[in-house]
Amino acid sequence: MQIDLDKSDPERLLRYYFGGYASAAGADPFEAGLLVARDGAFFVDLDALEGRQAENALRDADGSGRIEWEELEAFVHATYYDARQVPSTAAALHARAPYREGGWFEVEVDGVMTKARRRLFVAEDALRAALRTYQDNGEQLLYPSGTVIVGEHYVEGTHVETTAMLKRGDGFWDFATYGPDGALAFTTHTGPRDLKTPTQCVGCHFGKKQFDPEKSFPGEARPGPHGPRALHVTPQARDAGLVRFFDEHRKRSDTVLGLYGTLFIAHLQAQQRAGELSEEDARLLEGLIDASS
Repeated sequence: MQIDLDKSDPERLLRYYFGGYASAAGADPFEAGLLVARDGAFFVDLDALEGRQAENALRDADGSGRIEWEELEAFVHATYYDARQVPSTAAALHARAPYREGGWFEVEVDGVMTKARRRLFVAEDALRAALRTYQDNGEQLLYPSGTVIVGEHYVEGTHVETTAMLKRGDGFWDFATYGPDGALAFTTHTGPRDLKTPTQCVGCHFGKKQFDPEKSFPGEARPGPHGPRALHVTPQARDAGLVRFFDEHRKRSDTVLGLYGTLFIAHLQAQQRAGELSEEDARLLEGLIDASS
């Protein structure tokens, strides 16, 4: 059946969503037979998809003769977490990616996605891998498959929600939200509006709009209508040269909106000034400095 999302770059969206249902991790949904492209239109094999998600099959609910966005969105929300085998609880996520332990880079942010204060965690080894291949990947920060980025949301000091991005083998990210009870949730609940997971996550990450406080960095962002917008970093981390070099938020090379690579390099430079930098990280810095000169 034809599938018509009435969205910009529908092929990319279809590869993202249906790649999540392909039988092999990271499989291309066109190669897997779930999708067919013909004469500029796209078609989904409902029988092949139903075999994978029989209880909540994708259907032409309104009888229009095609699958439209609202029908795909309903199917995704009913089946996506199970299809992707996303960790079922925040505790299971932490067991898979022990982000409160050593070896994780932490950034604290007040931004536009939520009124909560966010503590964001990225494995340092994943950052190093993306930075080592920065030039080889055309000056793009591309994280290795299996990378997990976690955000803990706090309201008045209380942890109320967790969000996560999990890098797939096909280069896309899965998105997950965990509520205050630690169970998987289909939307965020920390305002200024509830955001559906994963469909509204994808909308921002695939788009081109820039967001504060990252947009204004290394300057200070102005408060928004729902509260402050700030990256809580040291003054030394506000390095205009690094921001220009990586241009990370505008590029969103890996559909990642945070300034993790930029801030991690600033962190390593601070260690270097303090005489605390490891030989491995000294080589990493040297390679990037040579590339920027």
